[in-house]
Amino acid sequence: MPDTFSDLPDALVRDLLACAVPVAEDVRKRIETLKASRETYRRAAQDQGLIKRKADLDVPREPSMAGIDGSYQIHRLTSLDLCAAAAVAIEGTSKEAKRHWPEPYHRMWAGGVPHNDNTTGVLRGLMVGMELELAKEAPHGLVLLDGAFASLIIYLNQGLANVDEVPQMLGDELRRRWREQGIFQRLSTLIRSDRVVAVPKFTSRNELLGAGRLPSADGIDGRTLATLLLEPGEYTAPLSVHGGPPGGEPEKYHLPTKFCPEDDQRAMNEALQAIRAIYYRPFGWVPALRLEVPGAVANSLTRLSIALEGIARQFFSPAVVEPYPLFLADRMVKSLGSGVSVIEQTVAQHVADRGVDVELTMLCLQNYRTEGGRGGV
Repeated sequence: MPDTFSDLPDALVRDLLACAVPVAEDVRKRIETLKASRETYRRAAQDQGLIKRKADLDVPREPSMAGIDGSYQIHRLTSLDLCAAAAVAIEGTSKEAKRHWPEPYHRMWAGGVPHNDNTTGVLRGLMVGMELELAKEAPHGLVLLDGAFASLIIYLNQGLANVDEVPQMLGDELRRRWREQGIFQRLSTLIRSDRVVAVPKFTSRNELLGAGRLPSADGIDGRTLATLLLEPGEYTAPLSVHGGPPGGEPEKYHLPTKFCPEDDQRAMNEALQAIRAIYYRPFGWVPALRLEVPGAVANSLTRLSIALEGIARQFFSPAVVEPYPLFLADRMVKSLGSGVSVIEQTVAQHVADRGVDVELTMLCLQNYRTEGGRGGV
């Protein structure tokens, strides 16, 4: 705490602290308003048949499980960008027999490339490709993805659309993985799978209101509203994610036709129309989860029961705030920046040791900004 404000001017610190109580009061009023409206929303949801009890489903077997998350890092040095992308897969806790799963349970790429405005999009597309590789190869009964299905397509589209605009080393890596790993085929399989669930952490979507079945709730996202109205052990009926507003056009996503023919994109969008959102609150200490499930899961009470049971068993402590394999994978990929920092130091030491002008080396490799992100949204 003593160093918390060490880099800020005294006057700014005073103004910042003066804002704390008013902000806290605004938050308190918002929470009180939500609490006061709980019974109204819950009663409306029950009248519409939106609230279901997991206990009413058949008791299924506990599935084996894996969670997958990705990350990318760009260390912008004076003379180049030091880039890395990685994805990791973590197995959950399960009593089921051990599955044969050849190592490694990760994918990664790193390289130094010239500065380019399009590097971030292509690197993020590369990260998504790695996540899809691991998700397709995981031999588990349930695979959890960190993020929404649409985010995967959006990131891939951004990467592929700019693949010719970035330095060749990075562009060639995304092209190679797209071709050799059959990334589109893997994506297409996952959005139709009966063993895949996408778990976005944050989203402004609210399918509970989008269906027009609950009273208006300005500014409340789906997770917040579901946390408000669901009791522990309850979930919502499956709700359309990409169907668009009532009476409107369904949402459509695209990839560059150079990499994905229009017929394939049409089939991809048809599969997306079957994606359903289910809000699920397994325990009282957990906010409602927003789960995106393919039609093969949403339309089968057996598969849905297996998915909910598997996810519930991954919350074995209040310290675990999301399904355990995603919880652990998230913490692992956050460490990618530290790994790239080690590469940065090694590069500087190696170049200096090889007799290059040390002063020039240090100037060329000076780090003036670090950017990064993860796949989960």
